[in-house]
Amino acid sequence: MIYLDTNILVYAFCKNVDDEIQKQKAQEILKESIISKQLVLSEISLYEFAFICKKLEEELEVINDNIDFLSRYIKNKKIYSEVLQFIKKEKSYKQSFDSYHIVFANSFKCNKLVTFDKGFKNFIKSSKTNIEIIQ
Repeated sequence: MIYLDTNILVYAFCKNVDDEIQKQKAQEILKESIISKQLVLSEISLYEFAFICKKLEEELEVINDNIDFLSRYIKNKKIYSEVLQFIKKEKSYKQSFDSYHIVFANSFKCNKLVTFDKGFKNFIKSSKTNIEIIQ
């Protein structure tokens, strides 16, 4: 399974992004994940995705269509207590969303978590999931 961080989704779907090279990379990663049937997403990824898309002034109909499409790849599991334990252990209070993504990916035994966010480098040693930071 491959878990994509929200920034990959934003670059893949949004028109109003600041880096066309990252957009192309994100689209390739998303496409490969779907074709290989390895894509897994969390509900929080879609909440963040909707929030960021609105901030980027994407059209509401487009946001809704993209959320409907991405919803097919959500895996639900209650991992609240695991996330809190991870945050306490790693002292990652300011990176609580990133902590959630890592625990979610670990819980679903994802092979890798793909992101543009360099902040994830702080978790490479503590994550069971391989973290791939795209440059």
